[in-house]
Amino acid sequence: MVRILLISEQPSDFGLVDRSLQGIADIPSELLSCPPDPAELAAVDLSRITLMIWGRISDVQIAAQLLVTLSQQQRKVPLLVLSDKAQPESGNQQDFGVLPRQSLSAAMLRGALTHYGTKRREATVTISQSVDPLTGLSNRHHTRELLSECLSSHESEGTVALLLIDVDHFKKVNVSYGQGAGDALIQLMAERIKGAILPNHKLARIGGNEFAVIFRRDDGQSVAREAMQCSDEIMLAMGRPFPLARHAVRMAVSMGLTIKDHGFVTADALYSQADIAMRRAKQDRGNALQHYTKDMTHSAEKELKLEAEIRRSLRKEEFVLHFQPRIDMGSGRIVGAEALIRWQHPTQGLLSPAAFIRVAEDSGLIVPLGYWIIDAACRYLTELTAQGYGEVQIAVNVAFKQFQDKNFVQTVANIIKKHGIRPGRLEIELTETTMMIEGNSVDHSLRELNNLGIAISLDDFGTGYSSFAHIQRLPISALKIDRSFVGGVNASHDDSTIVKAMISLAHSLEMQVIAEGAETADQVEFLREHQCDQVQGYFFSRPVSSDDLMVLLHREATTGLIAADNIASFSTH
Repeated sequence: MVRILLISEQPSDFGLVDRSLQGIADIPSELLSCPPDPAELAAVDLSRITLMIWGRISDVQIAAQLLVTLSQQQRKVPLLVLSDKAQPESGNQQDFGVLPRQSLSAAMLRGALTHYGTKRREATVTISQSVDPLTGLSNRHHTRELLSECLSSHESEGTVALLLIDVDHFKKVNVSYGQGAGDALIQLMAERIKGAILPNHKLARIGGNEFAVIFRRDDGQSVAREAMQCSDEIMLAMGRPFPLARHAVRMAVSMGLTIKDHGFVTADALYSQADIAMRRAKQDRGNALQHYTKDMTHSAEKELKLEAEIRRSLRKEEFVLHFQPRIDMGSGRIVGAEALIRWQHPTQGLLSPAAFIRVAEDSGLIVPLGYWIIDAACRYLTELTAQGYGEVQIAVNVAFKQFQDKNFVQTVANIIKKHGIRPGRLEIELTETTMMIEGNSVDHSLRELNNLGIAISLDDFGTGYSSFAHIQRLPISALKIDRSFVGGVNASHDDSTIVKAMISLAHSLEMQVIAEGAETADQVEFLREHQCDQVQGYFFSRPVSSDDLMVLLHREATTGLIAADNIASFSTH
């Protein structure tokens, strides 16, 4: 299939080209159009385009901007220009051709398609076997072959090194600026990495947002110092902002470097070592470089063992929920609670999420664990109702990988139907990062969940990239102000100003505001004074067991004391 992109401000150009294409039966083709808008052109995936046709563009400045946009995408797509001259002069036939608009025919266009389209398509098929089409770098398959060749001819210790580079949170760029901008960013990154390495080093793109660099020395000397210096240079280069879509975008990368040991080492083994180091760098959050050590392999083995234990404990239901109460600032009473996972480990006792959540996320076990949390929370809601606390709401955190499960909404629907949960009793919390990473799929899921009667709150608000314009389009009923802001309301003018602005803006969107992490009376008084709706934090209560939460609710109902008095005294025992 030959795909043709027409760029023109004149609608009749599309009809002219389309009629000519209809007269070409032996070359299957598809005609696409793009207005003379640099932003829209930047969003086009030129890897799918065989030929471009330049129609009428009367504004010289816009035409120049379009040419700049094409050069930034670094795609050599053949170009035909429609001219109003009866016998236009032809350009360099290697790069572009000129066709007369008034006498354009199927035969003329067929000749151009044969010359440019078929020739380019055949070349692309050959190149694509070893080259990444976006950057022109080696792809994953070819890089593995090159690495194997290097290792087979360099047996001395330290003569080969491998660096893996992973761009953190790259999906945010596609969501915020479009896929075209994401492609442009990958190309900019490739150029920066090239500028930081030596000519004999091999750079490759091995995944959507992953690069690899092969370092080698042919003189038998160690490449370690050279590899480490270049890795540091790459880190500095990637730390500078990237000009993208009229913005200066900062990105973080996680890098793992491994140096070949003495003797025979396979490409898979070296890649595995670099990957382990890169994943360790990801745990540092932000621009980070980790050098592989044998201890990392031991650590990875421990994580595999932990993953197996999590699977076993899921089957045996050895996880439990604890609950941190949420207090209504108007009445001072418990109106809800956040469900927090704990692991009742058979030998280590009660473990906090810090001991296992990261492994659960990395392994994908966070998805079945997340469903267990939702089911357990709904089961507890039925217990609360049976005890006369049918208005108390339970909130559960949902990880971004949960939204990637195509059966997520239906599974949640089955759970709330099984337990007979009334609308508004179950609340799902998601972070700004989740909302931005998953984009449209999260938006769609949130609307479906809201239709099921599930309340939606945005957790850790203020720490991510979301905007009120985006939030107000979604069925979000509450914003949770992150504890990092709440903790500074009495000491930092900036934090107090930000919190007041968040409360005001949220109320203007008819959303409730929940402040988390309140630990002092002064913080609670500040939040009360500025009309925050609900508060949770250690000032009122640490997370408690399901039985203890029931005791708190019973004591509050029977004594009539406000929750702050009840819980503060209860939590000290």
